[in-house]
Amino acid sequence: MRLFAERGYDKTSLREIADEVGVTKAALYYHFRTKDDIVRSAMQSYTDGLIELVDRAERRPPGTDRNRELVDGLLELFSTTGGAALRFGQANPTALSQIHLGEIHLTQLKRLIGLLAGDGASAEGTIRAALAFGALVIGVIGGEIELRGSSAERAQAARTVALELLAALDPR
Repeated sequence: MRLFAERGYDKTSLREIADEVGVTKAALYYHFRTKDDIVRSAMQSYTDGLIELVDRAERRPPGTDRNRELVDGLLELFSTTGGAALRFGQANPTALSQIHLGEIHLTQLKRLIGLLAGDGASAEGTIRAALAFGALVIGVIGGEIELRGSSAERAQAARTVALELLAALDPR
């Protein structure tokens, strides 16, 4: 996923991927016949993690504790498979749409924003929830924006900002 994000999906060969992970091209082919299969596998890992996180949160009562758990869970997910998946999606939106994983991600994002915003959320509530999610994404994966601080400092700052945005939505 890192190679796809850095070089582009179309410009990355299976040979380069095999070399990067330290296996033969034949061994890579044994597990993944195409680049699409590699992307589907990596994206599925991220999507599964996101679904599990949202499912778990839906079983918890609304409020600050649930939002804190969601924020911390998202930070953990973005620091592992999720970060690579999101970077891939940013760098290769056409490839992502061709393998039809964008719709699954969008469905989970809608569930997540709904949970963060709360039942019967106002326009402000949904915007706060979306911005909290965006703060976490930007804080962990960055993108083209040059942010100051170490990756740990940026993740902590993103957590603080996300929780501040969501604090105004606490029903207590």
